[in-house]
Parts: sequence; structure tokens; C-alpha cells
Amino acid sequence: MDLEKLFKPKSIAVVGISKRNHLSPGRIILLKNEFEMNVQVYGIYPGGGEIEGIKLYDRLDKLPEIPDILVLAIGPDDTLGYIQNCADLGIPASVIIGGGFAEIGGEGIKRQKKLEKIAFENDIAVLGPNCIGVYAPSLVDTIFLPTERITKPPKGSVALISQSGGILIDQFFVKFKERNIGVSTAVSIGNRAVVDEIMLLEYFSKIDKETTNIAFYLEGFKEDKAREFLRLAKESEDTVITFFGGKTSEGKVATQSHTASLAGDFKIISAALRQYQIIQPNSERELLTSLKVYDVLSHRKNPFGENVITYGDVAIVSVSGGHGVLASDMLRKYGLNAVEFTDQEKKDLKGLMNPVAQKIASFNNPIDLTGSVLDKDIEDIIRYLSDIERIECIILLLLPYPPNISFQIGRRVANIISTKNKPLVCFIPYVSKYSLIIESLELANIPVFHSIKESVQAVSALKHRTRIENIKSGNIFWA
Repeated sequence: MDLEKLFKPKSIAVVGISKRNHLSPGRIILLKNEFEMNVQVYGIYPGGGEIEGIKLYDRLDKLPEIPDILVLAIGPDDTLGYIQNCADLGIPASVIIGGGFAEIGGEGIKRQKKLEKIAFENDIAVLGPNCIGVYAPSLVDTIFLPTERITKPPKGSVALISQSGGILIDQFFVKFKERNIGVSTAVSIGNRAVVDEIMLLEYFSKIDKETTNIAFYLEGFKEDKAREFLRLAKESEDTVITFFGGKTSEGKVATQSHTASLAGDFKIISAALRQYQIIQPNSERELLTSLKVYDVLSHRKNPFGENVITYGDVAIVSVSGGHGVLASDMLRKYGLNAVEFTDQEKKDLKGLMNPVAQKIASFNNPIDLTGSVLDKDIEDIIRYLSDIERIECIILLLLPYPPNISFQIGRRVANIISTKNKPLVCFIPYVSKYSLIIESLELANIPVFHSIKESVQAVSALKHRTRIENIKSGNIFWA
């Protein structure tokens, strides 16, 4: 099956367009791709005609070309007929929005088996059924919701694959946008009757050059597919992350009616993922934090250069003593260590501060710069710590409340890191008035987080990735 047609199509056709209902899924998909995306789109409607200046065709075989994708937003029985049309006309891929297949049991299971038979016998890459399909910025978008109702993440390095369309557009799209995490392609697989996690892992690992991080939200592996998934993930040069729903007995019941999943024993699944070096965050927040720092490292301009976090030795710099204490309390839980400063280093650090702050600041680790800090103090401290080799990463807890911290502080810190390449993660409250500071840092690819905990988790994620990359490359020290 040619998955390239599914994710990088030159043309698509949409079935299920209503002339009367402006909010019908097929109509939304047609108009969205015509006016917002960079793909040639055709509409199929009995009797033809037009919608908003777009010509409609009454049959697939009357289109001026064979489309790469057929998007189906119709009932399940009619869907089977159109999948047969794909086979007859040589349409290589289809996205099935509608349900009524294996997720409802009984007759739905029979329908899905018919669908699978046609697709596999004719090499049709079918996404779904019961899915929202593909979002590949800025090429194609089969999400059947109006653009003004959803939030879309920026372009980036993460291939985001979800069994649940709702989880994809709510939990992931919104939070990716908020955290400035970029996607190469986002895929909703629904019942995964044909295209499943194995095909997607193989495609994004081996074929798609725009992807370097692959994240899955799954509600269980497809039957008899777990072992192959583990093998492919271990062989992949990309970072593979999995996050599972349906971990509890109640959750397993829910997944059956949601996407016809076979959720297995999560303890066994978790142990297997760990054995095969697949990252499995403990929470949704940890997933997002990991993806953000991995996406940053995938940019052409990596702010940290060749520097990696191996042992987790960090320095914490804060303008609030309490924030520094909270960060310190979390280090051990996440496999990190606070570097101890020598007496000379503490003396040097103190000498870099303005006279007022010198008297009240603390130069242990965490370093408490206090509310009397100036921009120049922060610059000088970061620059000094960047030259201490045993410090692998700086955690900067930057609260912009003190009046002597200017809105230029983000650019000033970014300038130092771009020269020194010392790994640094930053905590700044996601408040609109501080967006100028956050933007200055993130334009320089320095990751900014919304909480102290996320900042600590980010450093831990970088350390974990170092370990996995070493194991994959056969470094015995890390085994």
C-alpha cells in the first residue's frame, strides 16, 4: 500500500456533501481543503451542480483525474460500495469518517470484514472507519469540524497517531498549540481496519523525512501485532513514544465500544515497551513535555549543539527561593542530581550580582537570585554556569514579576545559549503579558514550560533519550 498518497496527496475527492446542511461533514471537508489547504479537491454529489463556486461531479468515473484519496462521510453500507469503486478505478487511498463497523459489533463486524477484504486484495490504504483521518499541514485536512472551532498545532517533527479523533483534536491539538509543539502529520486511525499502528510506524520511521519523533495514543495493540510493533520501534532511528488509554478494567470495557480495541494487560504491555526501549510517559502532561523537548532537538538549529544530558547533573537558577526548593524536591524522583558548587564558585557567583542582590541572594544549588535581580545578573549567572562542564543542564525558573526584569530578558538569555550551547530549560508562567519573553526564547528553540514540574520532567526526558539512543546504537555501558 502506498501510504505516501495518504499523507502527501496531490488530489482528494469527497463523498457525503450536503447542499442544504452547511455543517455536514462532507461539505466542511470539501470547503476546508478548497480554501485553506494546498490539495486539489473534488466533490461528488448525485446530480452534480456546484457549492460556493466549486463544481460537483455526480460520479467518481467522471472526475478529470483519479484522486489520491477518497474521503467518505456517508453511511456504512454505501461506504462499502465506494470502497469497491476505489478498487475498480485504482484510487489508492481512502479515509472513512463514518462508523457502523466493528465498534458496534454484530452486523458491523461483518461490514468491516468485507471492507478489509476489498482493501487488502486491491492495496487500498484505508484509514478508519470511525475516524477523522489526516491533518498534514498545510497540505490536506480531513477533520470534519469547522476551522474556527478547533485549534491546530504548527508544523514540526512529530507524527501524532491517535485511535481517538476526539483525543487528537482536544487533548493533543490544543496543548500542542499552547506549548508550541509542531506536527509533521496527525493521524486518527479509529477502528484501524486496514492501516494500523504497524504500517504507520514503518512509514514514519523509514519513509517520511519530515518526521523524527513518533507519538502514539493507543487503546491496545491490534490483535497479533504487538511483537512486530516492538521490533520496528526498537529498530527505528526516530524517537518512539506510546501513551495508552484503557489501562483499567473499566477503561478496557470503554475501548471495546469506542474503537473495537483489544486492550491487553497493561502491566505486560508496559514491561514489553520498556524492554524494547519505547518511551512510555506516566501521564498526558509528561507525554507533552517529552514531545516538546524532542521536537526542539529535531530542529535544524539545535540550541544545545552536541551536548546531551547523560547523568542528569543540573543547576537550578530561580528568582524565587520557594520555586527553587520545589524544583529541588522533584529532582531525585526524575533521576536528576543537583550539582554542588565549590566555595570558589559560590564566591564567583556572588561577585556577578548587583550590590543589593549580593547581600540577600543564595548561591547554593538552587541559586536564589531574589526579587532584587537585574537582567544583567541573570545573563552573567547563566554565562558563568554554562562554562562549568559538570553541569549538564540549567533549569531557569524565570518569574518576570520583579520590576527590574525587563521584557528583553528572553532574548538576552537566548543569545548566551546560542553561543554556549549549554542545555537549558525554562519555566515561565503561560500568561499573555509574558508572551514576548516566551516567544523570544522559543524562537531560539529554547523550550519554555508552564510549571516547575514540567521543567524538571523535560530534563529527565532528555536524559532518558540519551540512554535509549545509546542502547539502540549498541553501547554496552547503557545496557
